[in-house]
Amino acid sequence: MATTAESEQNSNSASSASQRVAIIARGPDQRLILETLAEAGRELVPLSFAELGQGIAKDRFAAAVVTQESLESGGMAGLEAATEPQAMWADFPLVLISERSALDRMSEVLAKLREVAILERPIHKLVLCKAVGSALQTRARQRETAALLLQRYDGEEHLRQLTTTLEARVRDRMGDLRAANQRLVQEVRERNAAEEKLRESEELYRYTVELSQQMVWTATPEGVLVTVNPRFYEVTGVAEAVGPNEAWLRLLHPEDNPRLLAHWAEALASGVPHHAQFRMRVADGSFRTFVARAAPRRDEQGRIIRWYGFTEDVTERKRADDDRRAAEERYRLAAKATNDAIWDLDLVAGRILWTASETAFFGYRNPDEMTSLRWWQNRVHREDRKRVTKSLDAAINGDGTHWEETYRFLKANGDFADVFDQGFIIRDDAGAAVRMVGAMSDLSEHSRAEAEIRKIQAELIHVSRVSAMGTMASTLAHELNQPLTAVSSYIRGSRRLLDHQDEPAREQVRAALEAAEDAALRAGHIVRRLRELVARGNVSPRPERLAKVVQDASLIAFLDEHLLGSTHRIELDPDAEWVEVDAIQIQQVVINLVRNALQALDGQERREIMIRSSLVSKGTAEVSIADTGPGIPAQVREALFSPFQSTKVEGMGIGLSISRTIVEAHGGKIWAEDAPGGGTVFRFTLPRVQAPDEEPPD
Repeated sequence: MATTAESEQNSNSASSASQRVAIIARGPDQRLILETLAEAGRELVPLSFAELGQGIAKDRFAAAVVTQESLESGGMAGLEAATEPQAMWADFPLVLISERSALDRMSEVLAKLREVAILERPIHKLVLCKAVGSALQTRARQRETAALLLQRYDGEEHLRQLTTTLEARVRDRMGDLRAANQRLVQEVRERNAAEEKLRESEELYRYTVELSQQMVWTATPEGVLVTVNPRFYEVTGVAEAVGPNEAWLRLLHPEDNPRLLAHWAEALASGVPHHAQFRMRVADGSFRTFVARAAPRRDEQGRIIRWYGFTEDVTERKRADDDRRAAEERYRLAAKATNDAIWDLDLVAGRILWTASETAFFGYRNPDEMTSLRWWQNRVHREDRKRVTKSLDAAINGDGTHWEETYRFLKANGDFADVFDQGFIIRDDAGAAVRMVGAMSDLSEHSRAEAEIRKIQAELIHVSRVSAMGTMASTLAHELNQPLTAVSSYIRGSRRLLDHQDEPAREQVRAALEAAEDAALRAGHIVRRLRELVARGNVSPRPERLAKVVQDASLIAFLDEHLLGSTHRIELDPDAEWVEVDAIQIQQVVINLVRNALQALDGQERREIMIRSSLVSKGTAEVSIADTGPGIPAQVREALFSPFQSTKVEGMGIGLSISRTIVEAHGGKIWAEDAPGGGTVFRFTLPRVQAPDEEPPD
């Protein structure tokens, strides 16, 4: 009966420790684990490996959570020593929190642990709670199975003791039949009571096993299955007439059969508890994953007389573990493939964790110094820091879920990188922000590429202007020759008139000089406009009179109009007077479109060009240039504004492309369409503004 008392004592101890979890961790890890598991209602005890060994020996704990750092800092030997004194039926469950890279260093110790769940950093609260809950369930099932086995063992042992006592009494008291009969009756009563107790114990065992959904079995010392509970036949669909050992061998997956049998043979030879995972066919014909555990029962001489074990379906648990590992691997590969710096900010603890390759995270190599939010703030450019931190605080204190900013970030080599940073905000039930997860992308190369594109576009625009001026060089010489010839003629005539020295001659000289001045001003005006158009310069939009921009461009574009035999009209809407543009750039667009229109009129009977402006909406003005040419062929209409597309044999195909670049840089659009009476109409839009308080200088 001493064994029964010990069993009851162990049962009470196990009941009190069924939810007690030992914590072996340090610093922030310990605080995070305690906070997380305390919310789940667990009884938590921080301690050392030596205290853990004492607790395991006395069955004071149901599971333990151990961090990699505690294990590596002298705890590996302590962990081995702590798990040595546990009972033969027990596989004390451990939850190990570790970096993936540290698992190889701890492989020797981990190989000796039969019930360990490994969680990779960073610590996820939900995964931690699930892992600890699973460990507690495993420990509870171990205790239930051990209690049932011990209970059955106690009953059988008691029965043997009663039988031995009865036989001894019969031999010793054979002469006294009455006394022997009385004693026999008493012994029979006791035996019946013991058998009833045994039956009750077996019934309790059977009900417990049925409720646990486990397949319980026994085997001979040679490893042959002799009994299984009905759950085995329900799960596998095998007829009960088939022996359990034959059925088990028939149902094993062919790929797992050799490995499992070898492991089972090793356990039979050494007498150590058996623990293995394998696949087995179930009633629907599919294979599911199971875990089998077994322990030997020995007689007084230490010989194995029976193996007791149970088999549990762990398919869903294994699938969940596989899915978790696959998700973590996808997350790791995605972070590596994008070359971004992935970050996880704990707003409660003020800690930030980074996941980035060495090249992605701007040359920083030491992750230990990168855990504080202050570290990140100090590396934001001082001109951007106030704006970025204010934006982040507003997002955290608001009710949104997203935050993004572009700023300059200090690299390890002292240079600054242009980065785009964005994050997702996680809030609790009260709406308070508790965590942020995001990614930082390096835009330095993108910014350099954009600057190079802008430089190339400016060069192309300048080349286009110079090219246009080159094509009009002879016309320009002709147009400038007229006012300069007039200046020369007026001056020579004025010299002859001065020789007469009479009053009418002086009036004629004054008029001639005024005409010469007008001609010289006209020539200077033409030269100045050409110089402004050809000169390089940055785009600087400002309020401009659209009428002046169009008229100044027309002065140059229509220089040789009379030589080509064409005419033009300009109709400007006063409601579309003021626009926000760079005058030189828009003049380039007008000149390009007018020169194209003049070339389209070659060989046409009607040679007319109409330039109009109109108000499209409150914030948009439109300029149209229509000609009476042959129109645009359908095969080139779609690629009309593409680079190096031209309808002229000698054309370079960059004029319309540059025009589109200029218009779109001003926030407008440009397109072409057929004119109602024949020919083509080019239209483009510009941003309209209110008239400025002061007229901008010319």
